[in-house]
Amino acid sequence: MTTLDLATATTMQLLIALTRREVSSVELLDGMVANIERMNPSVNAVVAMDMERARAEATAADNSRAAGDPCGPLHGLPMTIKDCYETLDLVTAAGAPELAEHVPTCDADVVRLLRRAGAIVWAKTNVPYHAGDHQTYNDLYGVTNNPWDLTRTAGGSSGGAAVAVACGFTTAEIGSDIGNSIRQPAALNGVFGLKTTYGLVSGRGHIPRPSGSLTQYDLGVFGPLGRSCGDLRVLLEVLTNSGSAFGGMPGAELPRFEQQPDIADLRIGVWADDAMAPVDSSVKDLVEDAARRLADEGAQVDGEIRPAIASSALHRGYMQLLNSTLSADISGDRWDGLVERAAGSEEYAENDAVTFARDSALSHRSWLAANERRAHAQLAWADVFEHIDVMIAPIQPVAAFPHDTERPYGKRTLKVNGSDAPYRGILFWAGLATMPHLPAVAIPIGHTAEGLPVGVQLIGPKWSDHKLLSIGEEISSVLGQHFTPPPLVAGSLVAR
Repeated sequence: MTTLDLATATTMQLLIALTRREVSSVELLDGMVANIERMNPSVNAVVAMDMERARAEATAADNSRAAGDPCGPLHGLPMTIKDCYETLDLVTAAGAPELAEHVPTCDADVVRLLRRAGAIVWAKTNVPYHAGDHQTYNDLYGVTNNPWDLTRTAGGSSGGAAVAVACGFTTAEIGSDIGNSIRQPAALNGVFGLKTTYGLVSGRGHIPRPSGSLTQYDLGVFGPLGRSCGDLRVLLEVLTNSGSAFGGMPGAELPRFEQQPDIADLRIGVWADDAMAPVDSSVKDLVEDAARRLADEGAQVDGEIRPAIASSALHRGYMQLLNSTLSADISGDRWDGLVERAAGSEEYAENDAVTFARDSALSHRSWLAANERRAHAQLAWADVFEHIDVMIAPIQPVAAFPHDTERPYGKRTLKVNGSDAPYRGILFWAGLATMPHLPAVAIPIGHTAEGLPVGVQLIGPKWSDHKLLSIGEEISSVLGQHFTPPPLVAGSLVAR
């Protein structure tokens, strides 16, 4: 008898077991369904399922493999998908009550590529309303809880996706990230996630953008979550196996990195704290300890290197581009109110609401100026990467924090070193990679004294996605940090 522990197995291990016929697709699906039935009432990560289709596709996958038919790289792997990706004949609401009955007639590009690779996409995971928060909750499906502490957030907007990976409802997911929406949930739930280089993976069929839209937001990217960097690599290959990537190079031309790096050959920058968004000692200490351990193993570690642009200017540039981008889907009375609040000015204001309004109503001429400033930031980062291979930085100032869904965004705070700090500090750390269109991989580095997982982001040069995953794999190995299931998860064995 062969047993497979869904509590700890990586996607790569599942795919190997499927290939060797040590486990069937039907058995994997049954194990994942059993986990959902047992744990989802507590975490509320999975919000829609199509069991009839899932069982039919799992059976067909097993029969096809038994017959010796050609198999794709994800053949027979059951997967959930973030409820922002349109999915054929399965409700896709993006956390919006007004989309509660939206059943797409075709798949988003991401879903199409997963199915083409043989995956069984059969369930949807929860998101905040239109993917617009660092916590996952909405009036349609409710709040998603962190499996490490049910009183705390799972992060957002890919909170349901990260929880599903952590709990064994799936081992592979696809998130999206414009404001930390892959990296932050990955870190808060102890899993891995890749914010891809901007333009690498198609976002067609992702909500927000209205259904049927062909254009992609500035800044927004689409990428995998999993239980190891190896998981992320196989999913990245699938998502870039198409020439339809928006604004970038076809996946077949994405530079590969065939040789696994040795820690002694790596040049590592460390950005552990910043006055723009101070980091709590429970997180900062783990980041600095990881850097010391990497240095002890022979890595060249530089804790001072930064882009030659003030962090305040980098953040202001990010926020201006982010707010103007998000304005695309604001309409009606809300838009009229923003225009009125902007009062015809585009100047920065101390009042967050006024600045948001002014950024949202930015003229095209001013957007072009902001985009020019971004180009200077990209050049500054390119100069940094002449001296280091990767920059290690926090993902947010704290570990998973208690649910805070009643206060409006601008009134929320994080408890940082005993004092209240702005909730928007999460966006500072998001913007380091997002504004200049850089890839970043989130990896676990340890736990706080309260037992909450902490992750870091490894930021690399544009188009270095594959190399970044190899570096992440090496750093994870050196630090001895691998996926660990949360306490909520007991052994989830698939046996035959």
